[in-house]
Amino acid sequence: MGRKKLTENTSWDDGYGIVAYTADALMLTSEDGDAAISALAIQVEEVLSQWELLDAERRAKRRAMGRSNALERRRDVQADAAATDLHNDVLAQVKQNRKAPLFVRIFVHTLSTIIRMALESELPVLRTMALKLAEPETPEAIRSAHQAAMTHVIERGEASLRGREAAVAAAGLTSARVTAWREESNTVLLGVEGALKQIASQRKMENSTKWVDSFFPAADRGKKKTAVAASKAKSA
Repeated sequence: MGRKKLTENTSWDDGYGIVAYTADALMLTSEDGDAAISALAIQVEEVLSQWELLDAERRAKRRAMGRSNALERRRDVQADAAATDLHNDVLAQVKQNRKAPLFVRIFVHTLSTIIRMALESELPVLRTMALKLAEPETPEAIRSAHQAAMTHVIERGEASLRGREAAVAAAGLTSARVTAWREESNTVLLGVEGALKQIASQRKMENSTKWVDSFFPAADRGKKKTAVAASKAKSA
């Protein structure tokens, strides 16, 4: 059995459980009067403290990511509404003639195509429409009713995309810190294992391997038992 190595496949909570087990095992041994173990327990507790700080950071970054995604979707809905309002007013202006120069000039894409676009793709289309609203060929009634609203929607949409990019970047930094924590945990646990082996050797323990292994969580043998049972069933 012995020490378990934390890998990229080790879940965040399982990583905590592995390190916490060793911390508790060391602390309990220290409380039983084994002073040589105290320093090792402190090292592992420091790693656990870092996990708790990172855990709070991970949750905060996850919340920020969710909020940025929700905001982007909201701005997408608002962009769709602005395009729809403009579409309906322009159609009314040209008396439902979709081949009218005003309608064709503003709506290069059909409304259904615009609405199906993700916000990132839709904003450039809306920017072009906003520029065409400002042209002298556009009736004043259409311009005054939609230009400011369209500009507002575009600005808020762009801000939401920047917010999402910032949230993704921040989450990436936290992910890098998680990887660093995992590596540090492995280093500390490896050092603890080596120190325990040295203590066992100095004390000339008969069951030194079992004693050292007792400070690390036991391996999960459920899969092995299942495999053996399956093999027996197949041979029977």
